Amino acid sequence: MVPLSKLYVKRRSVFWAGTALLGAVVFVLDWTFKIAGLKIPFPLLPFLKFDFMGIPMLLAFFLFGLPAGIITCLVAFLSISFRDPTLVSGFMKFLAEFATIFSVYVVLKGRVPSSDKLKILAVISGVIVRVAVMDIAVVSLLPIVGYYSTHMAVIVLLPLFSLFNIIQGSISVFGGFLLYEAVIQRLPSLK
Repeated sequence: MVPLSKLYVKRRSVFWAGTALLGAVVFVLDWTFKIAGLKIPFPLLPFLKFDFMGIPMLLAFFLFGLPAGIITCLVAFLSISFRDPTLVSGFMKFLAEFATIFSVYVVLKGRVPSSDKLKILAVISGVIVRVAVMDIAVVSLLPIVGYYSTHMAVIVLLPLFSLFNIIQGSISVFGGFLLYEAVIQRLPSLK
């Protein structure tokens, strides 16, 4: 029988190694897609771009818990902030993905999803909370940082920002669930 102290050390090592690996994936995805021009512009607001960075963030959360999800969100913030010193883009990405992860965490109560109904509820809540948080952030911050002249100008575009966040949030959560299921089938010890 393995002593509990060794089990704890092993579990902690897996947490840090897995979180570091998925944080590196977030960083590489960000820079690769940016340099290669592979980020997909949202046709209605082309300055908003779809990416796949949220998938490894959700995977980190599903595999290693909320702290791992937050750490990978911080990696995204830092990665984007290296390119955009105003910190606005990095902060908005962090806020969007953190809101999604935290909402999924609340629905799942920190457990691995056990039923399809729970997964669907987690996806829906993750997307709804993301949209609500980002709508508040967009209306509050974009006029202050100078992207738009007034709050009313942002409010007029709010349905488009919401649609973007619905699509991007769905990509992140569905992709995270799909990858989680694939990883767990091949490495059940991570469950």
